[in-house]
Amino acid sequence: MYLKNSLISILKIKNVFLLILGIAFAAISVTVTTELIVYYHGDWFTITHARSTPESVIYFILGVLMIVYSRISRKLINDACFFSGYFEGDLNGYVDFTELAEITGRTPKQIRSRLRLLRPLYMKNFRIAKTINYRYPEIIELYSKTITCSCRSCGGWMEKRVYFEGRCPYCGSSDLTAQVVSGQRLYFINDNTNRKPNNPAYYEGSSLQAKRIGYAVGFGIELFFFLIFLIVFLTMVNNYNNEPYFRDMLGRGITSYSLFQSELLNAIILFAFALAAIVVTAPITVVRMITIESSQRYARDFARFPRPFLTLQDLDRIQKAKNPDSGVTPEAQYKHIVGAVKEGYLRGCSPEKHGGVLRIALAKQIVKDRCPGCGAPIVGAVTENYACRYCGRIITGVIRKKYLF
Repeated sequence: MYLKNSLISILKIKNVFLLILGIAFAAISVTVTTELIVYYHGDWFTITHARSTPESVIYFILGVLMIVYSRISRKLINDACFFSGYFEGDLNGYVDFTELAEITGRTPKQIRSRLRLLRPLYMKNFRIAKTINYRYPEIIELYSKTITCSCRSCGGWMEKRVYFEGRCPYCGSSDLTAQVVSGQRLYFINDNTNRKPNNPAYYEGSSLQAKRIGYAVGFGIELFFFLIFLIVFLTMVNNYNNEPYFRDMLGRGITSYSLFQSELLNAIILFAFALAAIVVTAPITVVRMITIESSQRYARDFARFPRPFLTLQDLDRIQKAKNPDSGVTPEAQYKHIVGAVKEGYLRGCSPEKHGGVLRIALAKQIVKDRCPGCGAPIVGAVTENYACRYCGRIITGVIRKKYLF
């Protein structure tokens, strides 16, 4: 409802292409520059005035810019997806900057500037509006109307504040639903806690276990090549001036040992760059593995939790039950969950704030453009008097937003 999905799909492909191209440009420029420095060692005039020097510098700058741009774009897309999910789960039609700041750990000013950047590029169907309320001079207005919340077990209607408690006041069920009209489209927010019992996979991101295995295999490959490169690197450095060692190894392949040393120095520098690259990327791989493991642990906790909304106090009780001596605060856990949701490691849950309380909404399912009676697709524009073409059910009970400006 709030994402420019077609554009985002194209931008994701573009980011992958730019990342690969940027790494290639940077690697080629570094390789060429290294060969120049080794071949003309000490002759800086020749090195700086070589025809390939300015080209290498340009390629390196372009490569770095491509890498940085692709990473920034990826981060912005993650933020857009997070904000979109939060907006879809909102039942008021308005979102306060302070609320989003508390959830994401940023300042209201940062949230405001980020949304102003995301709106023309990645998002739609909301605007930043001025109000007459001195406490909230600006708010995020969503193009939506909220339909009365109800219980799918007994059919009882309830207020939004009761809905966010996660339990029907009439029958005690947590099988709740809310209906939202966004523009002229309808979607339902269903709490499926009772319908997804003890199913951690429901909360895990797409192919999360495969990603974990992939990162583990990648780390093993990095460690293998690091050891091989380190052995070769140390062997070349220790025997750099040992001419008999290389002549015994290569035989008549060496015609001039001084020229061979020049090539050897070039190889030493390249292996040094390779080792440095592995040292930089290996910790990132380990962090990804740890993040995925913690996300799977949170998914298991979410699957066992009986209610559709989990508070910071609940997070603390779950952590203390597993490890009484744990020093991890619920605020830190909440921050980790927000990061996992942004990265796509967790799904079916969303960080929210209702009634001044930070919560994690669990087993949330958003069903778009489907009739609540028979599940048939909704055709055409949705109005307050829209009736399903298949079962004849009329969608009523729309609560209009009260404008603050």
